[in-house]
Amino acid sequence: MEGPIRVLVLEDDPAARLLVTGAFSSLSGLELCGMASDGLEGLELVARLRPHAVLLDLVMPGLDGLGVLSALSKLPQRPVVVVTSQISNPQVIHYALSLGASYYLVKPINFQSLPQLLASLCLSPLADRAAALLESMGASGMGVAAAARAAAVLCRDPNALLKEAYAPTIAQDRTSYASVEKNIRAMVDKLQTAAHPDYTALMGGLPPQRPSNLVFLRALASRLAQE
Repeated sequence: MEGPIRVLVLEDDPAARLLVTGAFSSLSGLELCGMASDGLEGLELVARLRPHAVLLDLVMPGLDGLGVLSALSKLPQRPVVVVTSQISNPQVIHYALSLGASYYLVKPINFQSLPQLLASLCLSPLADRAAALLESMGASGMGVAAAARAAAVLCRDPNALLKEAYAPTIAQDRTSYASVEKNIRAMVDKLQTAAHPDYTALMGGLPPQRPSNLVFLRALASRLAQE
């Protein structure tokens, strides 16, 4: 997932589509990769374009937004979906979230908040996959969540610095760079000592000594990018 977040928009209202197109031209970190005016076309574009995120209107011809959510829920790897709708009924919102929507925005949309929102949401599936990989190696403790988030950042941007990779954990846990570094280092120490086959495979063989956090996290990020 290197580069900008690729966003597919499912919206049937011509005026709203024009507004979205104009807004995306000035949003940093996001790329409008396609637009669809009905749900069936949207599902075809999801399969063909493989966007990182989908902005989904609920009221559309052909197949409505709830139907799209239901179809996407059956995919083994699906994009992050943010519902954008004028419907503010709590029951509808709850139902959309239960079908797998990651977030629900009631129109009008504040487009300036989208880059940060989508960046955060798109990291979560990557971080979950990274955590599952770490746990399969026998990793445990506070370093798992921190390493998973850091690997997700490095998967999105392989050139990111450690301070950028650690930033989500520093912000979420209200901790320090040194604490994150220490927790991940302790986790990698244990993995190196245990020499689990999955860890050895990740590193391309058992390293002669514990790898640095950056080396380990880049290997984990590379694995995420290959899946």
